[in-house]
Amino acid sequence: MSFQPFGERINLYSPLPPDECRRRLEAKFVPGWQRPNDLRPRGRFFGHLLLMWLGAFDWINRNSKPKLIVWLRAEESGTRITGRTVPGIQFVLTLIPLAAAGVWGSFALLTYQPVHSPADPATYIIIKMILALVTFGFVASIWWFAHAEGRAGKLLVNFLKQTLSVTDAAGPPPHASHGEE
Repeated sequence: MSFQPFGERINLYSPLPPDECRRRLEAKFVPGWQRPNDLRPRGRFFGHLLLMWLGAFDWINRNSKPKLIVWLRAEESGTRITGRTVPGIQFVLTLIPLAAAGVWGSFALLTYQPVHSPADPATYIIIKMILALVTFGFVASIWWFAHAEGRAGKLLVNFLKQTLSVTDAAGPPPHASHGEE
């Protein structure tokens, strides 16, 4: 499996029509404000777009749980389900700025030249390298954690498979564009 800090792509096919898929999913979701600590799937449809998450009141999900964002499109005799598992919103909003800051900080630290030469140049270079590696390691660990969080969305994919009698990428080949019928 490749490194995917912004989640994994999914491509599924259900023999059920889109309306039946929607009806089955809405029947299985935990409704509204009921049982806030229940970690069963919740979801919301926006046209053909479905957002799914685990155990929070709203789709923003302050607890940073993984989510599943999918399109349900009619395709021949069934439904094509394409989308992505994504880490929590906090990762999406902070991952890129933190990575940019870490890379910039490491580069700035390594290229900095003091006005006065240090007393021990070897020690100075070693300390610069260690500090740059710590910054780079911090950024890399955040990206790796986001990758692991995206994989945690597999629970939602399994929920889809069980509820909709889904197979992995079976059926007719997928279309290139989303949202068209």
